Amino acid sequence: MECSENPYLYKIVSLVKENNLIIDKTETDFGFRTINFKTASHQFTLNGKPVFINGIAEYEHLLGQSHAFSNEQIVARIKWIQSAGFNAFRDGHQPHNLLYGKLCNEKGILWWTQLSAHVWYDTKEFRQNFKTLLREWVIERRNDPSVILWGLQNESKLPKDFAEECTALIRSLDPTASTQRLVTTCNGGEGTDWDVPQNWTGTYGGNPATYGNDLKKQILVGEYGAWRTIDLHTEGGFKQNGILSEDRMTQLMEQKIRLAESVKDSVAGHFFWLLTSHDNPGRVQGGEGLRELDRIGPVNYKGLLTPWEEPTDAYYMFRSNYVTAEKDPMVYIASHTWPNRWMRSGIKNGIVVYSNCDEVELFNDINERSLGRRKRNGVGTHFQWDSVNIKYNVLYAVGYLKGLPVARDTIILRHLPSSPSAIFDTEAEFLKPAAGYRYIYRINCGGPLEYDDYGQVWQADKGFVRSWASDFPELPEVFASQRRTFSPLRKVRKWALFQDFRYGKDKLVYQVSNLQNGDYRVELYFIEPWIGIGGEKIAAGKRIFDVAINGKIVIDDLDIWKEAGVNTVLKKVVQVKITNGKMNISFPESKVGEALISAIAIAVADKSAPAWVYRIKDTDSPWLKGEWMDVGQQQFTDYFATLNSLPSFLFGADRVVFKSYGTKEKLFIGESYDIELYVAVQDSLKYRSLLEGFENTGTNIVTGENEGEYYKVFRLKVSAGTKKN
Repeated sequence: MECSENPYLYKIVSLVKENNLIIDKTETDFGFRTINFKTASHQFTLNGKPVFINGIAEYEHLLGQSHAFSNEQIVARIKWIQSAGFNAFRDGHQPHNLLYGKLCNEKGILWWTQLSAHVWYDTKEFRQNFKTLLREWVIERRNDPSVILWGLQNESKLPKDFAEECTALIRSLDPTASTQRLVTTCNGGEGTDWDVPQNWTGTYGGNPATYGNDLKKQILVGEYGAWRTIDLHTEGGFKQNGILSEDRMTQLMEQKIRLAESVKDSVAGHFFWLLTSHDNPGRVQGGEGLRELDRIGPVNYKGLLTPWEEPTDAYYMFRSNYVTAEKDPMVYIASHTWPNRWMRSGIKNGIVVYSNCDEVELFNDINERSLGRRKRNGVGTHFQWDSVNIKYNVLYAVGYLKGLPVARDTIILRHLPSSPSAIFDTEAEFLKPAAGYRYIYRINCGGPLEYDDYGQVWQADKGFVRSWASDFPELPEVFASQRRTFSPLRKVRKWALFQDFRYGKDKLVYQVSNLQNGDYRVELYFIEPWIGIGGEKIAAGKRIFDVAINGKIVIDDLDIWKEAGVNTVLKKVVQVKITNGKMNISFPESKVGEALISAIAIAVADKSAPAWVYRIKDTDSPWLKGEWMDVGQQQFTDYFATLNSLPSFLFGADRVVFKSYGTKEKLFIGESYDIELYVAVQDSLKYRSLLEGFENTGTNIVTGENEGEYYKVFRLKVSAGTKKN
C-alpha cells in the first residue's frame, strides 16, 4: 500500500497439504507501508509523506434492514464515501463487516476500526468475553494495511487497569500496535495510547470559529458534525442558535473544513460524524425530516445521507471540496429541496452553488439571462451570487474546467413567472397507450390524481399499497415510505406524475384485486431522484433492487441510474398471466438502498374486459377531494396560486380542494375510523362558530396568493362513527 491515492497490494497464499495434496488454501491481502502519528509537526505520515486525514464515520444501518448488509450494499457505502471525497473511514462503533476492510485496502482508504462503545460490566464473565472478542477482532484485521488505529472503545467506560490489559493484548497480537497503529479510546477513557477528542463546537455549545486552534491542540478529532433536518431551509449565514436547517449544517461544516485546511500542516486530521443518520435507541429525537412522514426516530440525524440514503446539501458541499474536477466534475445549486424559497421576482441574495470546477456561470433560464461567472476560491468555500435580479422560475448552473463546460445543474422555483425557454421534453409517444390493450388501472405512486398529455387519469395509490408501517396500527401507513423530487424530469412533460414515488424494501407491495383472468401488460415507471445530481461519472451500484409480480421475479437487479441516469423516467414493460384474479407487485430483494417506483399502468389484452374507472366529481361541483397534500399544489382548482408552506403534520394528508376563493359548501364528515380534521382560516374571529371545539395548532399554511397569505390552522379529533356537518 504505497499511499492513499495509489494503493498497491500483494497476496500471501497459505496452503495446507496432506500427502503432497492441497487440502485447504487461503489468500491474504497485505501491503508494505509505514505510518506515524508521533511526528514533530503532529501530522500523520504515510510512507514518510504527510497525509491530512479527511475521515468519516458510518453505522451499518439502513431503513428496513438495519445491520443485515449485502456485499453490494457495502460496496455502495464505500462508493458514497469516495464520491463525497473522504480518504479515511471509522467504524461506528462496533466492528464492521470484513469486506469494508478489504475495500479500504484496495482503494487506499485509511481505516480506524472500532471494537465497542460506552459499555462496562464489572464481572469476570464480561472481562473474559470482551478479551475473547478483542482477540478475534485484531486477528481478523491485523493484516489489513488500511488499519491505522485500533479503537478499543468510544466514550469509554472501561476502567484504566482493564484498558491497559486490553492494550497490552493488542500489542501482543499486532507488533505494530502503539509504535505505528495507536490504540485509542474516543471522547473519554484512559489506559490506551490516545484518548482522541471530539469537537462539537457550534452544535453542543462552544465557538466554531476557534476550530482551527482547537484542532492544533487536539491533533486528531474523532467526531465533528451537526444536526440538520432535510427539506428545512433558512436564509442568511450561520446562526449559532438557529433552527437546524440543511443550510445551517452545511455552513457550519464548511467553516470547519476551511479552518482545518488552514492548519493541516500541524495536525493529523478529523472524522466527520457521519455518513448516514443512524438508529439511536435511548434518545428521544425524530428530526430527520421537515415532514412528519419523514420523522423516523429515535435517529441520530446528523448524516450526510438520510436513513433511506437521500443526500443532503452537505454531501454536495463535501464533494465539491474533496473530489477534483479532473476526476469527476460536479455542480450543485442549493437547494433541490427548496423550490418555495421566494414568493416574488426581484433582487435576491445568498444564491449558493457547490462545485469543484474552476468557474461556475449561473443563469436565470436555460443558457439565457446570465447572472455572471464566479471563480473558485479554494477548499472550504463556495460560489455565491448576491444582488442579482431573479425574474423567472429557472436557475441553471454550468461548471467550467479550463474554459470548457463539464457539469450542469437545474432547479425549478415555485411562484415565479415561467422562463421563456423550453424546459420540457416533448417525447409524445412515451405515455401513449399500447395498441390492442385496454387500460384498466393507472396508479400514481406516492402522489395525487394526475392527468397525462393524453388526458388519461392516474389515480392516487392509497388503497392499493402496503408498506412496513401497515404492520403497526398506531402508525400512518405511509410513514417513512414516500418522497418526491422537485427537479425537472426528462422524457415527459407532466413532471408531477413521476416526481412523487414510494420507496421501501420487501414490505412494499402493490395489491390489485378483482381482475379478470388472462394476459396483462404491466407498465412500471421509475426515476432515480438523486443519485448523480449535478454530475457523477460512475454512480452505478448505489441502488439495486428486484421487482416481482405474484411472487415471480420480472426485473432482476434494476439499477435505475445505470439504465437511465438521474431524473429521467425509465419505463419497463412486463407481460403477465393472471389466473387467480389478483396481482401483487412487490420488491422482494433490494441489494442496495431502497426500492422505489413512481407509477404503474395495467392493461388487459381482452378489450371486452371491464374497465376500472376513477370517478371524478362533476367539474361543476364546488369542491374536489385532494390527496397527498404537499407544497406546490394548487390552492383552488380554478386559481393559479399554490401552497407555499405547510405545518409538518399536514404533508401527505387528504384535503378538500375548493373551486375558488370564497366558495361556500356544507360538508358532511363520517368515517369508520378516527380522524383528525383540520381547518385553515385567515380570520378566526369571523369563523368562531365554525371553529367551536377546535384547538389552535399555532401553525400556518402559507399560500402564493398576493405573494404570501397566512392561514391559521385549527384541529379537531373526530372519533370513528361520529357524524359532523
